[in-house]
This record gives sequence, structure tokens and C-alpha cells, in this order.
Amino acid sequence: MPLLRQITTCTEPATLVVVRTSRRRGRAVDYQMALCRRHRWLADRWGGRRSTPESSGGRCGTVVDHRTYSEVIRSHYEQWLIPMTGYVTEDHGDDVAAALRAAHDWLAGEHVDGPQRPLVPPARSLMPLDGVRVALDQAARAAEALAVGLMEEHHGQGQVLAALSVAETLDALGRGA
Repeated sequence: MPLLRQITTCTEPATLVVVRTSRRRGRAVDYQMALCRRHRWLADRWGGRRSTPESSGGRCGTVVDHRTYSEVIRSHYEQWLIPMTGYVTEDHGDDVAAALRAAHDWLAGEHVDGPQRPLVPPARSLMPLDGVRVALDQAARAAEALAVGLMEEHHGQGQVLAALSVAETLDALGRGA
């Protein structure tokens, strides 16, 4: 089932579409991303064929992701969580729950002594940052429940990915993207 991700909160129409075709049997496309002229730079970290949309290419920042759960998790981690936090957590192997919990804890400021928040650029609003933290906590909790068998795999993975998508969109809002 494809996952809808929103990597910007921009309302401009797309002027660039990036499509990465799949090499997997039964899946024609890995993802399709739409970006406006101002946000074209976001495509630098995403591989795929770039084109100008023939008609309505959708709204800027919309990504329709057809990849597997583990591929989408890796994408969130490598292309969003690490750049957002500036923190590379220790290798958690395939332990998604531990990786998400580490990112949440860092963002919540639990990596420092006392009630300090992690340093954030002044342009970032704390409200979206708090929303990102809460959504990351939800993703980590869902991954933890999934890991111990409290949820069926398909439903648990859906909850993890939905919470990560919300967190990613709130982060884009906080960055003004």
C-alpha cells in the first residue's frame, strides 16, 4: 500500500516531478515526488528521473512512496531524522524501535543534563518541534509494541509510518519549507 508523505507545507503547484522506477517484480515505481521551483533543492537527496509535469503535477512536497516498510524507515532515518537532529545514533541494526526512541530522546533533550532543549535554529518554531517530538514518540511506541507482538505486523507498520509522516510534515512546517 502506498504511503503519502508531505516533505514541505508549501501550497505551490509542482514544477518538477521525480520518479524512481523500481527494480522489484510487481512494483513499477518506488516513489514519486512533486516539488515547486523554490523547493527543487530537496530533490538533490532523492534519486530518480526528473521531469516537468505535463498537467497538474500535484502540490509541492507530496511524495507517494511505494517502497517496503524497511526501505521507507531507512529513508526517513537517512534523509530526514539524521539531518534534522544533526545526531547520528549508534547503530541499532534492524531495531526500528530503538532507533526511533533514540531520535525522540535526542529531540526531547534527554541527551543533556537538565531541562534544556536541543539547540534549534532561531527560525524554527518550538510548537512544530514539540509536535515532531510527540509524533516521533508515537512512532517509537508503535514500533516498540510491534516488536513485542502487541500489534499485527501490517497494522503496526502502518501506525509507525503514519506517525513518521506526521512528524516529517510538522518538521517541514517548523522549517518554513
